[in-house]
Amino acid sequence: MGQFILVVIALVFVKLLWDVYKEQTNKKDSRPSQKGGEVIDLSNAWIDLEDMPYNQRDYLLTGKELALYNLLLEALTPQVYVVLPRVRLADFISVSPEARNRIEYANRIKERSADILICEADNLTPAAVVLFEAETESKKKQLADRFTRKVCEVIGLPCLSLKPAAPPSLTELKFVLRKSGLHV
Repeated sequence: MGQFILVVIALVFVKLLWDVYKEQTNKKDSRPSQKGGEVIDLSNAWIDLEDMPYNQRDYLLTGKELALYNLLLEALTPQVYVVLPRVRLADFISVSPEARNRIEYANRIKERSADILICEADNLTPAAVVLFEAETESKKKQLADRFTRKVCEVIGLPCLSLKPAAPPSLTELKFVLRKSGLHV
């Protein structure tokens, strides 16, 4: 009978140890993963290379955006500045190697772009970002622009907001560019 009680006590003790072990391993596994979502096969195995569903867009900028782009070209000295449309933030902004959640921050700048990036002509150093403001912007666009403005503020890059539907005059644009620190 005494042996039976010892076996029961040993089983209860082993069960308690097992529960503590499981709880500790579950805590380690319950942290948020670095990546989420489905795993997508990027190999060519699932792509029909004979029937690709892509088309070239007719234009990079809308008519009003193109007019504002041309106005920027006219306002800036071509020997001093280059005007580049639709540049991803990740192409000219990097995430600090010491940053916590570095991958998440990198993904945020990969999926957003500057409507116009003004760079110095001699070495393509970014000098200013231009965001186009629409008359009626979606909530998603507003949040993306707010994020872009904040990132530009953090890195010390001027960020200008211009309305393609109501573009400034050449004089007004030059004033705004000078106010942002550009040599016009």
